[in-house]
Amino acid sequence: MTMSFVAGFGSPLDPARTNAVRQTRWELLSATSVSRRHWTDAATSPADDPTRMDGGADRTYIPGSPPGVIGAAVIRAARRSGGLTRRRLARMLAVSHETVLTWEDGAAPLYCIPYGQLRALAGALAEAGARVGWELDELLIASQCDLLVTGMLRGFEDYAEVPPVDGEDSEGWAACGLLRWALTGAAPQRYRPYASSNPLLTESDAKLFMAIVRDLRAGSHGLDLVGYGTALMALAR
Repeated sequence: MTMSFVAGFGSPLDPARTNAVRQTRWELLSATSVSRRHWTDAATSPADDPTRMDGGADRTYIPGSPPGVIGAAVIRAARRSGGLTRRRLARMLAVSHETVLTWEDGAAPLYCIPYGQLRALAGALAEAGARVGWELDELLIASQCDLLVTGMLRGFEDYAEVPPVDGEDSEGWAACGLLRWALTGAAPQRYRPYASSNPLLTESDAKLFMAIVRDLRAGSHGLDLVGYGTALMALAR
């Protein structure tokens, strides 16, 4: 897979802009961050009406899914396809085992990882012979899909920079596949030997995401996003 540009993160040759965007998004995420324990609790106690903002309009909805759930699934599958243990991958990258664990459980989303470290991760996976998920561009697409989902669920997505979902080129094809995986559990064909078939998002998060998508399609965020909402809606079919 070859992708020359990922909207919202700039060119892979522009790490300064990449890191600046990630720092801004990290600050937004930190303002509404929750513990890993909450994700477990939320997953077992989905809200009756996920479109309600955690009990009232004056409160922010707190997702039950980790903020980096899509990137986590990509890294897990990539590591397994290369026959790597978490500890081996950590040694290759000179990071702790706990760091790799936070990537793989979604606690540390890929959009919060410095560009240089993300590139090193892609290199380590390639060196190990990973069959999927080792391309830097694939990791960048996964990070942006996570950013879109987290931003929509937490109410800070402004839709100025979003992953393509028209499926007309390699970027759109990859983004569609990863978002469909998150919503329905239908992993892209190339990932299936190394991943489970379960949806990556909790049921309540998926329901809220689709409720927001229906609003986009209805024009609630402007006519320019109607087509984007329609394309997102098709991913859940």
